[in-house]
Amino acid sequence: RDRSPSRGLGDVYKRQGERMRLKKAFNNNALLALDDNDEEVIVMGKGIAFGKKSGDLIDESLIQKKFVFDKSELNEKFSQLFDEIPQQYVELTVSIVEMAQKELDVRFDSSIYLALSDHITYAIRRYKKNENLKNALLFEVKKFYPNEFKTALKSLDMIQYETGCIMTEDEAGYIAMHFVNAQQSGEEMSQTVKVTKMVEDILHIVEYHYQIKLDENSLNYTRFVTHIRYFARRLFAKELNQDTDDILYQQIKERYPDAYRCALKVKKYIKESCDIELTNEEMTYFMLHINRVCSRIKS
Repeated sequence: RDRSPSRGLGDVYKRQGERMRLKKAFNNNALLALDDNDEEVIVMGKGIAFGKKSGDLIDESLIQKKFVFDKSELNEKFSQLFDEIPQQYVELTVSIVEMAQKELDVRFDSSIYLALSDHITYAIRRYKKNENLKNALLFEVKKFYPNEFKTALKSLDMIQYETGCIMTEDEAGYIAMHFVNAQQSGEEMSQTVKVTKMVEDILHIVEYHYQIKLDENSLNYTRFVTHIRYFARRLFAKELNQDTDDILYQQIKERYPDAYRCALKVKKYIKESCDIELTNEEMTYFMLHINRVCSRIKS
């Protein structure tokens, strides 16, 4: 993944001699401006919009945060946040995103600012109503995304410090999923959930078939999980590999008959859950990974 700063990911950036004019004030501390190239820029800073009217120059010395998104609709939606969400929560989200990117050493898709600020706002409202929402995928999130979950726990500390709301691990699981989601080019959260469930289901199939417990600390386990995630995303995007080498498929099938029988169960699961028939090439990859992850434990 390219981890270099990108102007399209909500990054704070500065250009020498840049002059911006106010287009719309959200409140005293946030506004929408036009830069020298007539591009929309969202700017935050204490008192930056106080007493200003449309067309006025912005005092750059007051700028604390500045955002430009690649897609104009993201600018528009981000602007709408200030009409619907308290600025405190927007600023809290920005701080959490900056912390998470540093902790995880990644660059999130810009859509996380919208999705996470909206989620945090409603999480705080639920907390104040004593409505704790159970996270059905909490176990899987902890298991497959430990770094994101650990970072999400730090997010809860930040939320508590800013709002006084003491949230549970269930909420950390939801925030961790936003971190995962934002590393996948902003894919829909529903797809991230489906991918996570498919990983867990296929691992269960393998463990049940071999009557073993997979070693979650092994490199082969990590490789297998990575393969399933990538497979699942290609599956949902309808980008599965086409059959190209039936000879290799037959060789692997004969060499690892137990892995082949297990892969058949995976194939049946995919057919029943997604109505998609696995190609021989995809089956070959599954047989190789299944054999690798199970052979040492079996022996």
